[in-house]
Amino acid sequence: MISNSKYFNRSILWIARGWGGIILAFILFILIAHIFGNDEGGSGFANTKEVITFILFPVSTITGLAIAYKWEGLGGLISSLAILTAMFINDGIDLKFLLTIFPPGFLYLVYWFLERRENRHPERMKLH
Repeated sequence: MISNSKYFNRSILWIARGWGGIILAFILFILIAHIFGNDEGGSGFANTKEVITFILFPVSTITGLAIAYKWEGLGGLISSLAILTAMFINDGIDLKFLLTIFPPGFLYLVYWFLERRENRHPERMKLH
């Protein structure tokens, strides 16, 4: 019989996977449309702040969410840190937008923490 905490942990994992999958698909669609679009008005990046923000937001977020399907803790950490760092570097990121994209990485971290805590075995005392 599976305990209630296992159900809770699995629910967190599948909510994070579903939400993260939707975000991953949306960001990849926008990124591919931008790369292969016919828009000639793109002037590239204006300064290094924009380059760092680009590396942090779409690139690191996509990487983190993709890694989180296999390694929840590492992928959640990459995704969460990338989004938070991009928010602090670039003041133009809207809070509503952040609250839409941040939770899957955070939920992966919560799942990883709860699973680690639940699967931790207490050390047995050696008598000799």
